[in-house]
Amino acid sequence: MNSVIFKKELKRNRKNTAIWTAIVVVFTALILSIFPSFSEMGEEMAKLMSSLPEEYAKALGMDEETWSSIIGYYGTYYGIYIILLIGIFTASTGATIIGKEERDGTAEFLLTRPISRGSIVWTKLMALGTLFIIIYGIQTLSAVIGLLIFGEDVNWPVFTTMHVHGFFLVGFFTASGVLMSSFLSSKLNYMGPVVGLIFGGYFLNAISMAVEKVSWLGYFSPYHYLNLTAKNGVLELNLITCLGASVVVAVFLWISNKRYLSRDIVG
Repeated sequence: MNSVIFKKELKRNRKNTAIWTAIVVVFTALILSIFPSFSEMGEEMAKLMSSLPEEYAKALGMDEETWSSIIGYYGTYYGIYIILLIGIFTASTGATIIGKEERDGTAEFLLTRPISRGSIVWTKLMALGTLFIIIYGIQTLSAVIGLLIFGEDVNWPVFTTMHVHGFFLVGFFTASGVLMSSFLSSKLNYMGPVVGLIFGGYFLNAISMAVEKVSWLGYFSPYHYLNLTAKNGVLELNLITCLGASVVVAVFLWISNKRYLSRDIVG
């Protein structure tokens, strides 16, 4: 790893990281702070839930636990919004962090330095991993603080499982962004493809849960394998899926590295 490039990448991305981290922290604090108001409306919310179409509740992963416990409530928003926000940031950053030298016209200068292409790639990936850990770690810490302040009898095993699954899910999206950029032009705006990938995966899983006839669609979504919402207060840690996700991430990054080593660099 080249420390100069590593520090440069962290400095380059510090503003975006700060903005996206602030967004997820504020959103986390907001949804947890309004839970006491919802919990006081227990019977009213239960009636509202019973009036919703069953398919709609299944698609969003809602049940009685959603409004009766802070973990059930937090889990719904965590799976729908927080993972999407963090995934969009890390995947879009991963899609541009290696190819930005070509896009900015600085690739020729960088490649004339006494450093190998492989070292450049893995240094940038280490920086990406650091940014990922920063935003995910801060969001998790803010959630813990919010749960301690606004919750009672918090189910910490469910919270831990939820965030472990979320970690590997975001890791998959991040590696997908890196892989995507290795096959497409470095000058492409990756925000659209990244958002499509993440939202597409979410909605495929939602549809598969809502409509039994097309439940097979869930197999094409990473959300299917890394469940984020508890059912009846239970969410089991799937170690095999986490291991599988780690292997997939490693393969995606290896392929991206091989592609970068063999491609013609313009800039």
